[in-house]
Amino acid sequence: MKKYNKRILFIGIPDMAFVCLEACYQAGINIVGVMGPKPNHHMFYHFKQFVKNKGLNFIDYTDLKSEELIQTIKKLQVDLAVVCSFNYKIPKELLETTKDGFINLHPSLLPAYRGANPYSRVIINNEKETGVTLHYMSEEFDKGDIILQFKCPIDKDETMGTLFNKTNDICIQLLLSALDEYETRVLPSIPQQNGVYPLAKNLEDNETLIDYNKPAYEIERLVRALNPFILATTFFRKTLVKVMKAEIIKKHYSNNLENGTIVDIKDDKVIIKTGKDCIALSIIQYGSYFIGNSKDFINFLKPEKGERFY
Repeated sequence: MKKYNKRILFIGIPDMAFVCLEACYQAGINIVGVMGPKPNHHMFYHFKQFVKNKGLNFIDYTDLKSEELIQTIKKLQVDLAVVCSFNYKIPKELLETTKDGFINLHPSLLPAYRGANPYSRVIINNEKETGVTLHYMSEEFDKGDIILQFKCPIDKDETMGTLFNKTNDICIQLLLSALDEYETRVLPSIPQQNGVYPLAKNLEDNETLIDYNKPAYEIERLVRALNPFILATTFFRKTLVKVMKAEIIKKHYSNNLENGTIVDIKDDKVIIKTGKDCIALSIIQYGSYFIGNSKDFINFLKPEKGERFY
């Protein structure tokens, strides 16, 4: 195994942080400290134990601007900090604690889709490709100079989960390639182009609700874009329904029927009218009663034509 000398600070929040830290550890990167989420984060203790099981130095903190944390990082004499999914804004005081700055892995082709959830946004917007950008961090989110980029296609049946896995694999490759290069030379630094680009902000609660006035193809994309970490939602008989998979049904029904109405039940499908064509919800969770397919839904609830999802 190659011996790495540059002193690396690793910063991240699961789940991307798990796979990237594991890859760095297995490659023998000289990790002198690891910062995870704050103690009030639901993954704090899980990630901390993961780090300590590897014999790595886990750094506790509650305030990224605290003098205690700043001095702790300075004493480590860090050459470069690596950030893999971090929900907190890193302040200037912390950015200035390392010799060569902070670099961040972002799962989109910057400057497009800056923000917290590019996975969902690229699918919702029907993009044909995405990728990963390794870039320097600045005080503004996702606007620092680019080091490396790698493109990947978005498949027609892509989900948030499959895209997460696909981009994580690319993240590992880019990160290890960059850290290997960093041992002997300065990393590239290419300013991001100015212009207007789509953003990747987190979805609001109302954006996860299925709007049956939209065409079936948009609803199907929304379902894929939120599966499995967020999940699209709807209501039936006043009960919340979470949708994991949906199928477009190319069929037209009377405009006199409200969108969201069950127009047919056949072949183990509940066919629902939308703004264009129909949709069948293939895999769902109905309240706290069950998780299953449309056949389970039909057998359990015995829905009837004319009832509505809303």
